[in-house]
Amino acid sequence: MPLLRIIDGVEKGRVFEIDADRVTLGREPENAICLPDVKASRVHCEITRKEGRWHLKDLGSSNGTWSEDGRIDSLPMQDGSTFRIGRTWLRFESKAPQTISELASVGGETVLGLDKTHTSGLLQVGGDRVNAYLALLHHIVLQSNGARGRDELFDILDDISADALEGDRVAVFLPDADGWSLWPPHEKRLRARWGAAPFARTLLAEIRQRREPLLVAMPPSVKSATPEADFAPSQSMVQSGVHSAMAAPLRLGDEVHALLYVDRLNGAKAFTRTDLEFLAAVANQLAVQLANNQKVALLTAEVERLAVAPHRTAVQLIGADPVMQAVQAFVARAAPTMAPVLVLGESGTGKELVARAVHQQSKRADKPLQVVNCAAIAENLVESTLFGHVKGAFTGADETRPGVFELADGATLFLDEVGELPLGTQAKLLRALEQGEVQRVGDSSLRKVDVRVIAATNRDLAAEAKAGRFREDLYHRLNVLVVTLPPLRERPADIEALIDHFLAESAKRLGQAGKRLTPEARTLLLRYPWPGNVRQLRNVLERASIMSAGVQIQPGDLSAEVSAEPATVHVDAPMATLAEVEKTHILRVLERCGGNKKQAADILAIDRSTLYAKLKQFGHG
Repeated sequence: MPLLRIIDGVEKGRVFEIDADRVTLGREPENAICLPDVKASRVHCEITRKEGRWHLKDLGSSNGTWSEDGRIDSLPMQDGSTFRIGRTWLRFESKAPQTISELASVGGETVLGLDKTHTSGLLQVGGDRVNAYLALLHHIVLQSNGARGRDELFDILDDISADALEGDRVAVFLPDADGWSLWPPHEKRLRARWGAAPFARTLLAEIRQRREPLLVAMPPSVKSATPEADFAPSQSMVQSGVHSAMAAPLRLGDEVHALLYVDRLNGAKAFTRTDLEFLAAVANQLAVQLANNQKVALLTAEVERLAVAPHRTAVQLIGADPVMQAVQAFVARAAPTMAPVLVLGESGTGKELVARAVHQQSKRADKPLQVVNCAAIAENLVESTLFGHVKGAFTGADETRPGVFELADGATLFLDEVGELPLGTQAKLLRALEQGEVQRVGDSSLRKVDVRVIAATNRDLAAEAKAGRFREDLYHRLNVLVVTLPPLRERPADIEALIDHFLAESAKRLGQAGKRLTPEARTLLLRYPWPGNVRQLRNVLERASIMSAGVQIQPGDLSAEVSAEPATVHVDAPMATLAEVEKTHILRVLERCGGNKKQAADILAIDRSTLYAKLKQFGHG
């Protein structure tokens, strides 16, 4: 009989003998081969024998069955064939087993069991859903131990609830002063897939008061709650299709760090008490992990603060968002070269930090980076600052001085806000880049320099060149290695890591013990749009570290603009009609344009006549 061996995953080393013409694999104990992998569907795939040949077939699983070449629908099974379900790799072996003790014979209606050496809480012979959940919880603990922050932990919650519990909607809520706010990454995903379908507001409100896991469940075919439920769904829940929902708080002591919510829309199968107990166990495990992460961050900050002679650390570009990972990859590739680098992005996104990272990873890192803010230099002193001057070149030039280009000879020069340079200076900058020559003001001789230039601007240099406000030839010379930094509002998942980094940085700079945010204060920071980007976040946290009286930063310790910012998602708000959404959006755009209807129509991409008709319909004609 052929064998199926787990070669990587939770049960690595387990071997099963296939003694039937058809066996199924999946997460349910009723499968011939039961896999405690959160990515496995309840009945994931099957292995069948036809005309003496074995085949693997995916049974419409949500996460797919994979070979080394990619996702598969079916795969011929030969000796040594491998495939993956979730994180579990399995190998098909046609040879006989070495010993009987290493096998669990499967096939027909036999339920898979583990031998006596596997009694650490995984599936046993005749195992039910409780045991399956215990196996999954063991898997979750292993995953959460490697998580580096709240966002990774929340992603684990997302995976577990969507896959193991087969929920339609999975949401992580964060506590705020008025109730709950959606975790920003979930907000985008849920709105894109499910629109404005409301959540179980009664359930959320009850958990806010009782701070314990709760279940509401009522199958569509009946008119009362299931016996296991804490209460029946409200009428608004039923009308919106939410027949079963449950939630569990991530709680430590009196503090609720987050809430895990999962529901099923228009489904006949309701959640059970066992499902809720599993969700609560997951929430408890990850709440402990969250608290441990906070303690580690505080201890790390305290160690760095108390260090007698802290060593110089490398520039950190913090961010796990794919856009920021692309920036980090760009820095790694661009740093070893000599080509100019152009860094684009809004004010406060960290353009100078990227410049320092490029310099620090370059072959010129042993020399200091020269930094010039072009927007901060008086126009009559720009050329002197960049290229130097000789004594008597202009009023006040009482001695000869080299410019920053000469000071950066053999090193790197960072020109911040390069778009602010006067056109005349731009021509000399182009010569310095093209020929490696500079001329001091009032001097007739040229001086050779070897400078690697990194420029940055928040302007659209292509548009500036087209408008004649920036030299086109200089633009093309700078436009060799270009990277654009995203605004903070477009990478909300990175805010968590930046918060912890800046809190540690502030503690070190202020010489105080590390402070931490209350869950409500943290939620305010996560919901704020950050028009000033990373720079604004850093300043807000430094101010809060100074103003807070204790070790905890409360919402009142945050600056007024942050604490007054309303949450963009209100779980208790009623559903709006399409007409109401359209009206609200049009009026908001018109307000942003200062009442300029032509500009508003351009932004909305509609004719002005259409805009006038809409406004008349709204009573604003």
